[in-house]
Formats: sequence, structure tokens, C-alpha cells
Amino acid sequence: MPAVNGTANLLLTDDVIAKEALRLLKNNLVMAPLVYRNLESTFAKVGDTISLKKPFRTKTASGRTLVKQPMVDQTVAFAIDKQEHFGLEVTVRDRSLSLEQFSERYLKSGIVQIANVVDRSIALELKKAFFSSGTPGTANVVKDYLYAKAYQSNVSVPDDGNRRAVLNLLDAAEISSELVGKFNPDLVKGAIQKGYMGPLAGYDVFETQNVYTHTVGAHGGTPLADGVTAQTGASILTNGWTASVTGLLKAGDVITFAGVYEINPQNYASTGRLQHFVVTADVNSTAGGAATIAISPSINDGTLTGVDGDGNSISLAAYQNVSAPIANDSAITVMGVASTTYRQNYLFHKDSIGLAVANLELPQSATIKSRVSDPDSGLSLSMTGAYDISNQSEITRIDVIWGVHAIYPELMHRIWSDEA
Repeated sequence: MPAVNGTANLLLTDDVIAKEALRLLKNNLVMAPLVYRNLESTFAKVGDTISLKKPFRTKTASGRTLVKQPMVDQTVAFAIDKQEHFGLEVTVRDRSLSLEQFSERYLKSGIVQIANVVDRSIALELKKAFFSSGTPGTANVVKDYLYAKAYQSNVSVPDDGNRRAVLNLLDAAEISSELVGKFNPDLVKGAIQKGYMGPLAGYDVFETQNVYTHTVGAHGGTPLADGVTAQTGASILTNGWTASVTGLLKAGDVITFAGVYEINPQNYASTGRLQHFVVTADVNSTAGGAATIAISPSINDGTLTGVDGDGNSISLAAYQNVSAPIANDSAITVMGVASTTYRQNYLFHKDSIGLAVANLELPQSATIKSRVSDPDSGLSLSMTGAYDISNQSEITRIDVIWGVHAIYPELMHRIWSDEA
């Protein structure tokens, strides 16, 4: 009888198979270990949605006279709303295979695909990054990452050892080839963790096939802001676009407005760079060339107010994120050539994205059922199924349930690269 870890393998139990599936999942995830993971205990069951409270921000005041700062709740809705599974049919005889043989034949392909789906769900959240740099149409070089590091520091992204970078495979190859022959042994040595390339410009760098490209909308015309008064908020009126264009802007496009600069959130001083905004929903232009654009971040020039639970007006000055509102007729610039697809790479702090993997309730009627969790990674999967007495086979499914959300998109940064 084949041996596993020095022990005779009799019949593979449900728990043994489930644990092997979890091991494969853990070893094939690239992006999941790079994001914030301490959320599992917050969720009771699949389908739960919670409101994550962000830390309060305050704004100091000069002089002896006390200026009280309002305590404003900033929350993010987070849901366990994703599920991926694969099914397999095995015979009783298959249960007598060694664990290695069973894993290679039945588990590996499906688990690798689930790992890719989980990673791609995280990569999709990275497309919410509004800060960006690089030149669309030009491949990245090391200098791009050095500048991006400075840009992130200018907007107070913590430099505490938790900055990450994920590169598409072609740009990873470009960066690696640029560093060949240079003294950077950590970047060219074999991977310790799947996809790991090594440190670069203060980031732990990973390569992955799951970084999305981005196709820019079919924008055209001479677009301008179209507010009778200066505009703030997350919905911007514009005009001057080419008329009647479907897909004028696409979700994930990055735009700037003349005169609206990014600020350092600690000292509220302009960094001298135009604030970049990401388009959050596809946009079409009207027959008159007008368009309303949903953007992130929502524009706050320091003058906005909100309402507390008692109906009192409160200042949102502490959450200022731009130097000025959008003035009427401000010119709009779209990153990239219309209808062109570009490679993208992302820099982010670990806390920018949260990932929670939930436990799936096991059905009482299932003849095959097992759920395993890994306390180190926070990963969990379930295996359920039933026995087919006619064919002496087991119909089994393996499920992973999770939720992912960009909690702090201001801690993310995209670097534009060459055409895809």
C-alpha cells in the first residue's frame, strides 16, 4: 500500500482530502496574503454585510482658543458575497490512491482555478485606485517605481514595511531584465512565496497573471466641467465631449481637472500634482455632448459639511482631499488614448484592501462533509457530497466563500505601462 509521510495510506478520509485541498489553495494564492485579513471573526454567516468603521480624522487648530473637532463616522460596507466551487466524481477505488496521486489527479486543477478567481477578485478592487503615474504606452522602468514611491509618500501612505507591488508578467520581465547584472540578489533569486520577485523601491514585489489590463473609453471632443458654480462631491457635470458616444468613459478610467490638486492629508498642503480621479461607472455622452461622471474620491475642498445623528450640521474639513473644487469650464484630461488597452501595475499598502473568507454551513443530510480552516492564513473551504450506490462513486463539491473590498483606496497607486 502506498505510504504518505511514512504512514501506510489505507483509505483517504474526507478530512484528509479537504486538508490537502486547503494546502493547495494556500500555496497557489499570490494576492490573498498581501492584503488585510483580520475580518473573519466579524462575520457570522455567508451573505452577511457589515459596516466597517474607519478611524476618525481630526484637524488641528492654532492658538490658545479651543476649536472642537467633530467626530464623524466614516464607514465602508463589506459583504461576504463571492463563492467558487468545483465538482468531482470519484470511485471508492480512487480513495485508495496515495494522497499525492489523488491530489494531482483530482484536486490540483480545480483548486488552482479557485485560487485564480480569488486573486482576480482582489485585483479587480485595485482598479479602484485613483492615484496614478507612468506614461500610457511606455513600458515601465525601475525609475517609475522610485517616483511612485515618492508620490505615495507625498500623500502619507504609511512606509511601515507593508507596501506591496503586483506586476503583470510582461512588466515583471522588463523590470527583471533591467536589473540583470546589477546588485540586487533578492530580486533575481528564486521565489520564497508564490510569485515573489523580491524587494524594489521599498515594496515587496510580486508578479501575477491576474493583474487586469485596462481599456480606455472612446472619449473625444474638448471636455470641460459644466457647473454653474464650483463642483464638489462624487458626481460631476461636464460638457464638450463628442456627441452620442456609448462608452465615452469606462469604469477604471483616470481623469484630472485643471486647477484641482492633490494634497497631503497630514498638512493639507498641495503636493503640486493634479489630483487623479477614477471613473466608477461607465459613461455615455448625450446628443449635446454632455455627460455626468461618477468619480472617486468624492471631492472635498475642506468646506463641506455633513449632518450628525441629531440633525446638526458638522464640518468635514478634516477629510479634505483636494486643493480646490472644480471650477466651471475646467479642462478635463483623460489618461491614455481613446479605446486603447494598456497594461497596469499596482502599488498598495496592505491595509488598502480587506479579504474575509467565511465558513460555509455544512448540510446535515450530506453523507460527505468536511470543513477545514487554516489559522495562519485565515483560509477556509468546505467539501460536501453524496454517495451514488449504483455506480459506487462519490459526487463531491469543494467550495470557497469570501468577500473583498477596497477599504482605503487612497493607499493604492497604479502605474500605467505599455499597450497590451
